[in-house]
Amino acid sequence: MTFPTPFPAGSRVIVIPFVQTFNGPETPGLTIADVTTQGFRIRINEVLAGATQSDGRHARETIGWLAATV
Repeated sequence: MTFPTPFPAGSRVIVIPFVQTFNGPETPGLTIADVTTQGFRIRINEVLAGATQSDGRHARETIGWLAATV
C-alpha cells in the first residue's frame, strides 16, 4: 500500500489495520510489514483454530487502515 501523501522523512509511522467485513466461514487476520514513510505491505491470513487447515484461498474482504506518526 502506498500512502497518498508520504510522511516527512525521518517520521516514525505506525499503521493500524481493520477488517471491515467477515465474508466466508474463515476468520480473517492481518499482517503488516515494511512500514516506511512511503507506505507498507499488508497481508490477509486465515486465523486457524484446532484441526482447521487453511486451503490458501479466502473470500474477498474489505480492509481499512489508519496511518499516523508517533
